[in-house]
Amino acid sequence: MKALSAALSTALGAPVQRPALLVELAFSPAKRWSSYSDLTWAGVNWAKEDVSLESLQVGALSLTGALRIGNGDGAMAALVRAQGVQDRSVRIWGYDAGATAAGDVVWLADGICGAAQIGADAVRIELRHPCEYTLSPRTFVTDGDFAPLLPAGTVLKINGQAYTLARRN
Repeated sequence: MKALSAALSTALGAPVQRPALLVELAFSPAKRWSSYSDLTWAGVNWAKEDVSLESLQVGALSLTGALRIGNGDGAMAALVRAQGVQDRSVRIWGYDAGATAAGDVVWLADGICGAAQIGADAVRIELRHPCEYTLSPRTFVTDGDFAPLLPAGTVLKINGQAYTLARRN
């Protein structure tokens, strides 16, 4: 069982919690933002930025939702246009603003960026799981692929091991 730090226990027991996010987006160089305030965590600096999540749902091999990043000055739109976001990795952590020690920050998701919608006030980036769109189709080797095939029952010795060829029924 995980023990809570004194800072996290105090923050969670307070009448008002201050939930916040840490978002790392793999631009060149990587951008690291905090939704609450500037802070140093995991040995790197996180700059305060207008970031939020919309409808984040994390499951086994699935991730849906959107990352919203403020665009009041147009800098985020320029960055997205210059470097693109398709297939860039994104990492997301959650924390309470009253507890920012290493053990108090909780990993929420690792994802991949999809389509981006650029608006005057914000850039909205769709998120997906890194395994989405990865396929491994079931295929069979037939005479049409490689001809002629060795007959069934042929024994092949590969690296000292004997393999006997068999055919599908």
